[in-house]
This record gives sequence, structure tokens and C-alpha cells, in this order.
Amino acid sequence: MELFTVNRYDETKLNAEDEKLQEELILQQLQARKDKKEKRRSLKPIVPVPEATGVEDHVPIETTAPETAEEVDKERDENITEGDETHPEQPTEGSDKSKQLNDFIVLGGDRLQRLKRADEVLPPWLSHPTIIDSDLSGQGPSIKKQAYLDATLRDNLKAMGYKRLFPVQEKVIPWILEAHAKPTPFWPRDVCISSPTGSGKTLAFAVPIVQLLLKRVAPAVRALVVLPVQELAEQVYGVFEKLCQGTKITPLVLSRKQSFHQEQEKLVYTLHGQFIQKADIVVTTAGRLVEHLHSTAGFTLRHLRFLVIDEADRVMNQIQNDWLYHLNKHVKQQSDEYLLGRTAGQLSQTELFDRPQQPHKLLFSATLSRDPEKLQTFKLFHPKLFTAVRDPTERAIALSKSSAGSAKQNAVLRRGKFIGQYTTPSELRELVCYTQFRIKPLTLFALIRQAGYRKFLVFTNGIDGSHRLSFVLQRLFGTEMVIEEWSSSLTPATRRSVLHRFSLGKVNGIICTDALARGFDIDDIEIVVSYDMPRHISTYIHRIGRTARAGNRGTSITLLIDEEKKKFNSMLKEAGKEELETVEIQSSVEEEYAGKYSAALNDLRDALELEKQIITKIRNGMTMASLTRVNLLSKLKDRIDVDGSINSTELIKSLKHLPKSWTNEAIAIRAEQKKNRKRTAESVDGSTDTAAPPPVDSQDTAAEVKEQVKNATTEANRKVKKARWRNTAGALGDKAKKEPTAE
Repeated sequence: MELFTVNRYDETKLNAEDEKLQEELILQQLQARKDKKEKRRSLKPIVPVPEATGVEDHVPIETTAPETAEEVDKERDENITEGDETHPEQPTEGSDKSKQLNDFIVLGGDRLQRLKRADEVLPPWLSHPTIIDSDLSGQGPSIKKQAYLDATLRDNLKAMGYKRLFPVQEKVIPWILEAHAKPTPFWPRDVCISSPTGSGKTLAFAVPIVQLLLKRVAPAVRALVVLPVQELAEQVYGVFEKLCQGTKITPLVLSRKQSFHQEQEKLVYTLHGQFIQKADIVVTTAGRLVEHLHSTAGFTLRHLRFLVIDEADRVMNQIQNDWLYHLNKHVKQQSDEYLLGRTAGQLSQTELFDRPQQPHKLLFSATLSRDPEKLQTFKLFHPKLFTAVRDPTERAIALSKSSAGSAKQNAVLRRGKFIGQYTTPSELRELVCYTQFRIKPLTLFALIRQAGYRKFLVFTNGIDGSHRLSFVLQRLFGTEMVIEEWSSSLTPATRRSVLHRFSLGKVNGIICTDALARGFDIDDIEIVVSYDMPRHISTYIHRIGRTARAGNRGTSITLLIDEEKKKFNSMLKEAGKEELETVEIQSSVEEEYAGKYSAALNDLRDALELEKQIITKIRNGMTMASLTRVNLLSKLKDRIDVDGSINSTELIKSLKHLPKSWTNEAIAIRAEQKKNRKRTAESVDGSTDTAAPPPVDSQDTAAEVKEQVKNATTEANRKVKKARWRNTAGALGDKAKKEPTAE
């Protein structure tokens, strides 16, 4: 027990006076050592250190010349003995040997410099890709002269308006066809393609898939194409539909454009108690795929040969659906092998013969992730990367020099760097415009008016911002242009209508969120404006990719306030871009329309307040029929007439075109969405099976509305899990009071 006894009254402890004397002695010893060092330092030349060394604060600004072995030994002994003045000045024999064995090595003591940043080490397939030219202005090979393409496909491509292949198509299509022509046991390597937006990636995977399925005997789901959003899935389906003209191949899109029951009927049918597959190629979103995997009897992926993931970097982030897990589980129930089993990169010859061949995985994106850990989620088999760079000759020269260079150069080559991750079309002109926060909408209006743009996209970071900005811009342009809003707050039918009218030229500008930033192919967009600075470099790349597509020229402009300049340039540096050229706005244009802008903001406040009132009344049980007098357009006209404004006629004309999102029907839909969101939350909390009906578009007929309500009732469980309505109507009015501007 003595080991656990604490003697609190030790007689050997120093008293206060002794402690004070000992402290003084220690201070004297330290001062003596300090004086010696200063004296020795004063006798040696001072070498100034360059400014940008990045040294730490505790390192001295000047450095001394190298010390002799004797001085080093003396300094070491002084450090060990703490002021022992009796230590000999000269080292003994063998001091060099003692120094080598016992001295501490001070890292960076001889040279004061910042350590180099460690280079990332990438797998060889990421650091040594096949290079694709990003310049689409040149003449590619003629489609009709490509003997490896089937005659039917060449005719279909000609009917679609394609005469020549783009660089990504020229590289990828024959490579995939050749990979599938190899005999057993040679499996085709999985493919990742990182190419600029608008470079023709869709045809790069659609053409070889259709050609390889031409000889199929019976229909079965042999190709599955997964995309992040519904509108993009419908666009890709349109490409497959045109390519399959004149063949027996049947493509199918799974989206909410039609009811779930109708999609089930197009997928499978029953004959003599057995399920028969009807589709060969299925284009779908991740969420809709999971619904059919769980709810469609007979839907199987047992014969799957191709798994295509377009916009792969975004699909990888769709964790909420966990679609890869459900897909893997479904395939495991159909066979003994997982679709996404262990990485098949190190399979032996026996395994290649004995194991069933995995589907060929094709990943496409303009901003493909360089994180091998994320890419390994798909369990790629011996993957192959195709990536685009602006100057492929420079890369080729670097590779040739490294291969013939020293061992150090070869080591750098083996480590490699990921190139082409954020490549943009060479035909794209990128600009930046600086403005003030309070007059941002006016600057945007002056920018479009000054350059005379007639077809443009404006991206905001949120639904509320696009909702308010669409009203103000339409109010400023009046009858000169038609401005519409596009966001997830609108129904799918309304969004399709806006895009269709935009492609026909009946709509001049769309104020949208980043939901429209990926993959949408709309011809002849003159300019893309980032009204709000994008939050990430990949978002910026996809935004500006809506213009300068397929070899056409285009312009992108980012509106910035002074506080955002440093952050935006840092984001550009991440993509290897320099600081962008600045575009100036004539101050006379802003001054000329300052009064009109102020009136537009006043109208916006009134419109937001009126919208809030209508939503509140509808949520309290009132119907649209009883609210006809509070029509938003009529109410604003009445207010102008009552005010007796001198320019009332002009103001009324300026309200002739109102974005669809500001009509009574759209306001009613947002009110219903608010109700549905509340019901969904209650059903989840109370574990009820009642689901809210979907929002009704103003163009839907009564029969269609009734059918939608019926389908919503049968899909109660799915709706409860996946209904995440956004754009809370009640927050709109509160936000308008705090932020009267149209940001």
C-alpha cells in the first residue's frame, strides 16, 4: 500500500526563498547562453532570406554560415548540460564519429524553405488516358464512309442531320465495337469519358449500343441508361428512338411523364403465366428505376449487357435513393453474381472463363471525378479513360520527352496528373461583369439590351431568386421580349412547355436554377449568364456548357460583386483557367432605366404580397373560382389605373407577358404543393398510407387530372418516400419583406 500513499508534507521540499534563488540561477544560465549565441552570430556574415520562403514565425529572419564541427559539438553539450561552464571547449578525439551517431538532425536547418506540396498519385488508367481533341470546329470523318457502321444507322444519323463525327465519337465508337468483337474470355474494358459539354457524348454511347443489339433474337432489357433528371432522360430517349428507326430494337423511357402503370405495361406483359420482356433499351432516372425494381413484377436485368451512367459525377451523389444498392440486390436475386461485385481488374484466366461476364459499364460526364475511391463504387473492370484537352500536341510532346528521359522524369510520368477534368469548348468566350448587389437585375437588363441578345439563359442559385428575377426582367423588357422561369417548383408539363417554346423562339430568355445546367441540348443559345456566382467549379462548367455546343460559338458572362472576385478567381484556378476578361456596361443605359427598375421593384413587392395572400386563402380551403377577382395581372393593372400614373398605358403593356410561374394557376399549384408537403410529413410521422395528389398543371384537362389523382393514390408508399416538395410558399412573402430587391 506504500506505493499508493501520497506524502503531502515532504520535509525535503524547497521553501519559498530557495525556490526564488534557484529561479534566479536558471535565468542567469539562460542569459549567459543567449549572450554567447549573440556574440557568435555577430562574428559571422548574415545571409538575407528571400521574402517568399513561407517560413514559420518562430524561425529567425536571418541565417548564419555553416558551423564547424567543434562549435556544433559545443552547442550540443551546452543544450544537454544546461549551463555547465566546466565542459571542455575543444572536442575530444572521435568527436566527428560521436556527432554522426548522437546529433539530432534538424529538418530544414541548413536551408529555410517551404516543403514542396506532395503530388497526387493516380492509378495508371487515370494518369494515362486516350486524348480527345476538344476543338469541334474542324471537319471530322464523314459518317457515310465509316464501314464499321451499319447501313441502317448511317441512314438514321443522316436523317437526324449528322454528316460527320465529332472527336469523341471518332475515338469511342470504334473502340467499343472492337472491344465487343473480341472472343471469349476477353471482356471489354469499362470506359470513362470526360469530354466538354456539347461535344456529342450521347451519340458516342448510343450508336455502338444500337449496333451491337441489332442481331438480338428476343427482346429483353440489354441496355440500361441512368441519368440524373427526368428532362435529360427524355432527351436521351429521343436520340435512341431516332437511332432505332427501321430496326426491331425497342427503347423505353421511365419518367413521370406517364403514369407508373403505363410504364409497367410497356416493360413486361404476361403470356401463359410467364413474364415476357418488351423493351431492349431502358432510359431512366435513378429514383424511377428503384421504384420499378421494387414494384414491377417480371422486370429483370438478367440479360443486361450495357450499363450507361450519363452525368456520372452527379448520379454518384444521389445517395438519397441508394440506387446502386437496390440495383445490386435486384440482380443478385436474378442470378448468382452481383452486378457490382468485387473489382474484376485482377481476374485470373480461370475466373474469366468460369464467371459470367459483367455488363459493360460506360461512364460519361463533362466533369468526371478524379477520385478513384468514388469511381470504385461502380467496380469497374480494367477501366479505360478518354478525356479531352485543348492542346493534345502539347500532351503528346510531354509524353514523348518523359518516355525518353531520366528515371526522375519517368517517376513523374508514373504518378501522372488528371487532365481534361474541366475542359471547355474552344469556341466558348468566357467573360465576367462586375456590378453592385442592389442593382444586379438592372445590370443584367442593360447587359442583354446593350449587346442585343435574343436567346439567353440566366442561372440563379435558388428557386426564390429565379422566381423574383423572372418577374422583374419581364417587367423591364415589356413587350420587347418574353421571359419565363424554369425550376422544380413548376410541374413537368409546364417545364416541357417552356423549353419547347424556347426552342421554337417564342421565349427569348429563361431564368432557371442549376436543374437546367446539365445535359440539355438547346440550339442557338447566344449567351449564358450566371446571375449568382456558382458554388462549385463543376457547376460553372455545366452552366457555360449550355452554349457553344456542337462547334458553334457562344458566350458566357458571370455577374460578380467586388467581394466575390477573389473566390471566383480561386475557383477558376482549380480548373486551370486564368482570370477572365471583363465586360463593361455603359453607365448611360443603367441611368436611363433606373426609374423603370424602381417601378418594377415596387410591382414585385405588390405581386409577392398578393401571391402570399392567394396561397394563404387556398390553403384555408378557398377555390380558384372564388378568387377570380384577385387575378395577379388584373390586380396590378387596377393598381396602376388607380394611381393615375402618366405612363399607365405603357405599364399595362409591359405586363402583357407574365411568366407562367406568376399566373393564378401556378400560384394555386404552389399552394397545393404546400398542402401536399404537410400531408406527406404527417403521413410519414403517423405511418399512414394516404398520399397527396400531384400538382395539377393549368394545361391539363379534367380527365387527365382525375387520372393523375388516381395514380397518386395507388403509389402512396412511393410518394411518401420520394415527395420532397420545395419552394415553400409561405417563405416567399417573408423573404420579400426582408429583401425587396430582385436577387
